[in-house]
Amino acid sequence: MHPESLERYDRQARAPGWDQALIQNGSVAIVGVGALGCEVAKNLALMGVGKLVLIDNDVVELSNLSRQMLFTEEDIGKHKSEVAAQKVKNMNRFVEVVHYNSDVRMLPEEVFEQVDVVCSCLDSWGVRRWLNSLTVSLGKPMVDGSIEGFYGNVQVVIPGKTACLECHGENLIPREERLAECTLRRRKPEELMKDLAEQGVNISQEVAEELFKLNIKTVYDLKYSKIESIADELSPHLRDLILEVRERLKPKSPAIQSVSATIAGLMSTQIVKLLHRGKLGEPDTGLFVYDALNSRLTRVRLVRVRNCIVCGDLEEQVQIIDIQRDWTVQTLKELIALKYSFPDPEILYGTKRLSDDQLIADAGIKNEDMIYVSTSRRHMPIPLKIKLIGDQ
Repeated sequence: MHPESLERYDRQARAPGWDQALIQNGSVAIVGVGALGCEVAKNLALMGVGKLVLIDNDVVELSNLSRQMLFTEEDIGKHKSEVAAQKVKNMNRFVEVVHYNSDVRMLPEEVFEQVDVVCSCLDSWGVRRWLNSLTVSLGKPMVDGSIEGFYGNVQVVIPGKTACLECHGENLIPREERLAECTLRRRKPEELMKDLAEQGVNISQEVAEELFKLNIKTVYDLKYSKIESIADELSPHLRDLILEVRERLKPKSPAIQSVSATIAGLMSTQIVKLLHRGKLGEPDTGLFVYDALNSRLTRVRLVRVRNCIVCGDLEEQVQIIDIQRDWTVQTLKELIALKYSFPDPEILYGTKRLSDDQLIADAGIKNEDMIYVSTSRRHMPIPLKIKLIGDQ
């Protein structure tokens, strides 16, 4: 250790079981540099974690400044990951900081293979599901946190040992978001116009058709779609319209700095325990629910689901799906969307990607054949075994 480090970390090194060498040799990827990500990055930098990887594709806005302590007015309009990396580096020159101004799903696997722990500070269930599947496939522990108003959650995912985010998604993912994830049935632009009109929002046929081209077909899609992922396809007018409609349908969720700091503190402590590899005890499992107004921290027991489509045991992970020969691929997609809450399933059979209007019979799919489902909610395609109803 550098002589200055001995003094810098003296007070925390006095804690029973603390091993500063393990902290300094550790590396953590922080996905999402918002309210939680800023606090976690600050905590880990001050404690001397050897390498931090900061990932975010957003820019600093004025409304961020009440709870994202790494940013100031001078940073408005700049990339969050870049600004945060420089601020963290200024806090502790002994910490290596790497940043990516990118959608996390666009980064190569090597970014995550080279870290010890992944920290999820995302505000989108869709991307959290994707990151969960990636960390499970790589065998990397993940600490996931979320906040809304005076409430917050923390969950530690250790692949093969604890429940992952998908294990109890049907209970933990908010109902509206699950509905948004599985609305795949064939619709017409006129239906979207009618649904919005019932909400007091009127759009033209032309705008409805433009939204359909972007796979925005329901009120739920408008509420929960990530604008950043389709930004290149949006005209300024359409982007402003979507943001205006979304603000009316789903105002931004409340966020309190003190709650952010508390949840980030809990997450940082779990990360430190993981980096200590048992020297400070095992990381806490289950789901921690924090209620700030009643000063209550509740631990919810979560049991790992052995046939979970993400973290289940391999021999139990392949699930059977019942279909009929006279179905179209679109009908199969609708069933998968409803069953697994995937908004954009694509069916892979052999080396082919099946088209929506193709009949199951014409695709050549036989009883007990395997198909694979690709989706933006999963890092790797999901295997499904076909059971043709009526076949022996």
